[in-house]
Amino acid sequence: MKCRGTWLKSCCCCVNLRAGCFFMALFEIFASILGFFVGEDGRLLVISRAAYMVHFFGSIFLMMSSILQIEFLVIIYLVTDIIHLIFCSPFIINYALSCSFCTLESIPVFFTLAFSLYFWIVAFFYWRRLLWEHNPENDD
Repeated sequence: MKCRGTWLKSCCCCVNLRAGCFFMALFEIFASILGFFVGEDGRLLVISRAAYMVHFFGSIFLMMSSILQIEFLVIIYLVTDIIHLIFCSPFIINYALSCSFCTLESIPVFFTLAFSLYFWIVAFFYWRRLLWEHNPENDD
């Protein structure tokens, strides 16, 4: 049975999804560490740091999934990435608007949030690919 539907077949147009998820997880781990240390004060600081910590563990699960090919670990990453995007975006916007120096500090974090959205899409298609590969009805 052929794989049906529109599929993202590679990450960044040159790397297969499994290897791409491994390297994405490495990048997300370092980005979570960076985001965890951004900010000195603020109302949303505790929520943001908790979201970065949850996303850090989700990135570790994505790395383990790219090694072991377990679908459930990708789902954990997808959920933690959504939590990360929902709770960290308002904090970074609030932090960037609070002072002029804070804007320069939060520019790398804005880029990691933008990359995180693309990484979620790649991980989603990797999860769909794993479901298709582990389906016993497929004969390929």
